[in-house]
Amino acid sequence: MAGAHNSLSIEYDDGNLQSTINRLIALSSDLTPVNIEIAEYLHRRTRDHFDSEQGPDGVAWAKVSPATQAQKDEGYNIGGSRTSLPIPGKALHGATLHLRDTIFPFWGKDEAGVSTGPATQDYAAAHQFGTQGMQIQVPAHQRLVTQAFGRMLKFPVWSNVRAHSFAGNTPARPYLGLGKDDEREILEILEDEILSLMPSA
Repeated sequence: MAGAHNSLSIEYDDGNLQSTINRLIALSSDLTPVNIEIAEYLHRRTRDHFDSEQGPDGVAWAKVSPATQAQKDEGYNIGGSRTSLPIPGKALHGATLHLRDTIFPFWGKDEAGVSTGPATQDYAAAHQFGTQGMQIQVPAHQRLVTQAFGRMLKFPVWSNVRAHSFAGNTPARPYLGLGKDDEREILEILEDEILSLMPSA
């Protein structure tokens, strides 16, 4: 977790990538242009993981229960009316695609990556790493109740929820990180940049 940015991030290091980066550093004092390209590539790939429902290693995510999926596919109550999912049948695609769409790229002279948006780090970490075997503490809060006993309420009401805890049961569905194909692609981006900086014969 990157506490200063109030976000979730995963750092990845590999000897081959580091060797290529060191060669690039020797040729350029500012890696920002190539880091922008790498960060944008990682951003696209991370969004792809949500749409393909696979981790960076290509392993398929655990499916949600049939009952939960049926509820998700039925849609959500937003503003008092039922709203269908933008992409039905997906485990982590809610009505707003909030988690997927708050992943953002970042870069600098010596870094490139993706991270989660502000105030999403707990939710993001729960899906990245899973919560199975954890005891989750929920502080007292207010909740907008939109349905009761399986029926939509005509007028949603706010309800006070006491502080409580529950056993986590969410399986890990990793979406941040690098797979072998990603590593090869980033190496190609770096090598192309090195070649572009080489003095012509």
